[in-house]
Amino acid sequence: MEYVTFHAAVGAEGGVHPNQTLEHREYVAAIDMMFRSARFFHPKMAATVLTDAQTDLSGLTVPFTRVAGLVNPQRLMLERSLAQRDYVRTSDFAAPMVLLDSDILINGSLEPVFRQTFDVALTWRPDGHMPINGGFLILNNRCPERSKQFFNRFVSLYLERYADKADWFGDQLAFRDCVGLDQGRMPEQELRDVEGCLVLLLPCRTYNYSPNNQYRAIASYLREKVVLHFKGQRKRLMSPYWKAWLRPEHSLLPWVQFDGWLERRWLARQSAVERRASARAMEKSA
Repeated sequence: MEYVTFHAAVGAEGGVHPNQTLEHREYVAAIDMMFRSARFFHPKMAATVLTDAQTDLSGLTVPFTRVAGLVNPQRLMLERSLAQRDYVRTSDFAAPMVLLDSDILINGSLEPVFRQTFDVALTWRPDGHMPINGGFLILNNRCPERSKQFFNRFVSLYLERYADKADWFGDQLAFRDCVGLDQGRMPEQELRDVEGCLVLLLPCRTYNYSPNNQYRAIASYLREKVVLHFKGQRKRLMSPYWKAWLRPEHSLLPWVQFDGWLERRWLARQSAVERRASARAMEKSA
């Protein structure tokens, strides 16, 4: 598989995504963890970063392909979709393509997904306004033209209907319209034919899971969650989870195991602090 993410260092003055909570170097570290987590389960994966010509990606330790273009920081989410569209259009689809945010960890193998017949896989959640999250999707190479046509249609809808939401969540509304399925029916119909393209709807609770923004939410290994998405303020949980659970699980190096043990002890202490604070808050409100 090819894992493709988008990142451009536009700076705080550039009108960036309102959920940005990290500095540039921290985002690069997150991308590195994301790619490394994917390699745990798919060792032959290829890594690609869609960016601009100026962004420094020297902090990445995983071999990757850089694809540079122009990025308008005032409409960052739309710029991401446009960069993805351009890259998808020119891809030879020698392998399936996974498009994902930089604040994601792959926590399990995606192979079970490919036992199903589909062209595009999206993740849904019980949210009437934004039922499809744009942070993780798969374009299969079963019939590349179908995947390309679907993505072109998605971007066209984005430009036509939600260009005024180009800085945030317009992509999710466009995906909703592109699928054309009422949010309430998504759990009942996980495979949908969209103009000849077979769209597989995967539940966010497994394939795009965002833990609560508490250290106790990651105090244990979330083995049943295949994809972890540390959105918004949850980005602070990404590195602790990586150190405590994911990296030690896939390395026998003694210092990695020791660092994992230290991180798990730290998480246990933070969880205890959170529980005490929660108990005090409940006492005050009683």
